[in-house]
Amino acid sequence: MGSNNGLDQLIYFFINLVMIVVGAMLSRRVFAVFGGLGAAGYLGYLAYDVFSDSMLFPIALTAIGLEMIGLGIAWQRNETAISKTLREVLPPPMRAFFRGRD
Repeated sequence: MGSNNGLDQLIYFFINLVMIVVGAMLSRRVFAVFGGLGAAGYLGYLAYDVFSDSMLFPIALTAIGLEMIGLGIAWQRNETAISKTLREVLPPPMRAFFRGRD
């Protein structure tokens, strides 16, 4: 994330989002936690460096934060069903590995 190139940082953000999905798919919270921290770091970069003089960005960031809280609540209520649906994307040998962990 130390790059000054905006495209590199956007790619870093998407890698962190993929880590969150992989953490959900594999039932590994460590991926989701570090993916979330990386995504938060990117949003912090946007807030302090890119949009520092914008009046609407704090409002947009607040809306994104509230949406993330809502998604977290929905995730917690439906974690088993969401993980099961995401695991259907995995190849059959990997699905068999995770079948006993539900």
